[in-house]
Amino acid sequence: MSVTYADAHARDLPVPPEAAWEELEHVGGDPRWWTPYLLWQLRGLADRAVGGHGLRMGRSHGPLGPGDTVDFWTVESVDYPALRLRALTRLPGTAYLGVTVEPHGEGTRMVLRSEFDPAGPVGHAYWWSNLAAHRVVFSLLADRWASLLSE
Repeated sequence: MSVTYADAHARDLPVPPEAAWEELEHVGGDPRWWTPYLLWQLRGLADRAVGGHGLRMGRSHGPLGPGDTVDFWTVESVDYPALRLRALTRLPGTAYLGVTVEPHGEGTRMVLRSEFDPAGPVGHAYWWSNLAAHRVVFSLLADRWASLLSE
């Protein structure tokens, strides 16, 4: 039996979905995308300590495409209105970050969704032991992205 854990955070934006998407296509390459940045730096150090990529900043220029690297993520898919990234960090499973922008009232509803496919019992333990921290971090991240996508 396969299990995928998920945690989603929705924010309403005062801009049309197309405008939010245009900003989203510029994600990464700049620490301002990753809030709270200090926690992402600590995560990068921990990842590097266990042989992972660590916290790398940078991205290719131009439109995103599958396989592109965005900081410490790989683009899995990019198809308006959804972007899906896979973490390059060393984990007991596979982590994803997805974001969608869809019409909502006079503006846009952005949903930021973190997902984790655990690998064995250690993966399940990892998810549950980090859930509270992940909820806080990804809620703050959703706030930050909502701000950036509304500019």
